[in-house]
Amino acid sequence: MRCKRLLTLALAGLLTIPLMACGKGEKDQKDTDKKIDTSEKISIKYWVPFSANQYIKDLNESLMYKELEKRTNVHVEFDHPAEGQELEQFNLLVNSKDMPDVIQTYAGEYKGGVDKAIKDGVYLRLNDLIDKYAPNFKKLLEEDPELARQVTTDEGNIYAFPVIGEDKNEPAWWGPVIRKDWLDELGLKEPTTVDEWYNTLKQFKEKKNAQAPLIINKKGVDAYGTLLSAFDIGNGFYKKGNKVKYGQMEPEFKEYLTTMNKWYKEGLIDKDFATRDKKSREAMITSGKTGAFFTEYALVDQYVAAIKTTDPKADFSPTVQPSMKEGEKPKYRVVNNRNGGYEAVITSACKNPERLVQWFDYAYGKDGYMLFNYGIEGTSYTMVDGKPKFTDVMVKNPDGLDFWTVCNKYKLEVGPYLRDYKAVPEFTKFSLDAMDKWTQADTDYVMPPLNLTAEESDTYSNIMSDIDTYKDEMILKFITGKEPLSNFDKYVEQIKKMRIEEVIKIEETALERYNNRKIK
Repeated sequence: MRCKRLLTLALAGLLTIPLMACGKGEKDQKDTDKKIDTSEKISIKYWVPFSANQYIKDLNESLMYKELEKRTNVHVEFDHPAEGQELEQFNLLVNSKDMPDVIQTYAGEYKGGVDKAIKDGVYLRLNDLIDKYAPNFKKLLEEDPELARQVTTDEGNIYAFPVIGEDKNEPAWWGPVIRKDWLDELGLKEPTTVDEWYNTLKQFKEKKNAQAPLIINKKGVDAYGTLLSAFDIGNGFYKKGNKVKYGQMEPEFKEYLTTMNKWYKEGLIDKDFATRDKKSREAMITSGKTGAFFTEYALVDQYVAAIKTTDPKADFSPTVQPSMKEGEKPKYRVVNNRNGGYEAVITSACKNPERLVQWFDYAYGKDGYMLFNYGIEGTSYTMVDGKPKFTDVMVKNPDGLDFWTVCNKYKLEVGPYLRDYKAVPEFTKFSLDAMDKWTQADTDYVMPPLNLTAEESDTYSNIMSDIDTYKDEMILKFITGKEPLSNFDKYVEQIKKMRIEEVIKIEETALERYNNRKIK
């Protein structure tokens, strides 16, 4: 999903970084009350992938970063790898003698993992530097132990500055959508259980002549497996307590397949689901051939605009994830980890790590928060009734460009800062309703972000490559009836023979390491 989302810096003189209120003793206060001379301008080299457009060709043109330079006395020279060659150029970069000061986004691709990158002297370990020079970032970790776990490796290293969600629990951005005008016309309420979904889809088929009452993707689920949550399982690997399960081999998955097989036979799901790509599925939606689908809320407005050109009465509504029984809460949904990635590491080539840590920390404080999320006051936003509101240059651009095309000129779409997911043009009623309904599902089964060792990663990849291929083929056969559901147990046994239990053990071990991470 996109954009998923007063400290005055003296340009001459000394910057004092105060200790954040965290109950420390006087001795600790003296240790962390550091003064850094910012009178001298420094330059840093910053490597980060970037998609150019007609409005901004690279981040060196960013007005936000130019303003940041005025406030911090740090000049940034951005270097962007060629699109499609990012990983190749990253690998060349970390093995060269001419590394930049900062590498963003691909840092986790280091061969052997980030802990090895620190041991190899490629990335800096940031723990002590953050303690001394990043009070805003440090405060966020102290206030949220789960976030601290997410930014700390299994060996206890903090190695990067990521994008961090302002809210500890950002709302879900993916879920089911249904034709509201059809529901109203047929006198139906929004379905909440699997049985209600079945009855609703039958009405869409029989009364509205829907070609595909429900659209699923070519793997037999929705893209993020949220429909599986109705059957009390997760998509792929999920957790029950400290135990890891693989959803596509659980007994409940047979119930899911049985339901999908029935719906397929009765024409309630797209008969061509196995061959449709995203563009084809969207065409089904905008041409009025389907009554329900799964998507992200940010896309629905454009679907509505497209379908209304031929059917002005068409309307969509988000609906809650289905459950088996009325009032039950599914335990699996799309989740944004508060550590949203796009991590920036400081390399061993950096000659001023203290200044650079201080520079990164600005983005997690009050003024940095406004600058990175909204840009420059009076240019890209104004304050209205105490709240920031984007100006016409952002939302009614004189060149006719949309928000996402112009945003990186004035603010930052993705990168290391404290992100306000609401820092987009005003949410529509649909988006607000969607976030409310989709977030009603729980997250008990959702796995946290895990780090695998190099050996574990190799084993995982070697085993899961074959399992994924076999699993995808069999799911299609079960749903379409080419394989009888009586063979489900044989399918599970075959996955076990393909060593799925080794991978489950790897995931459980990594989950245990995650839960036991040493955080301050």
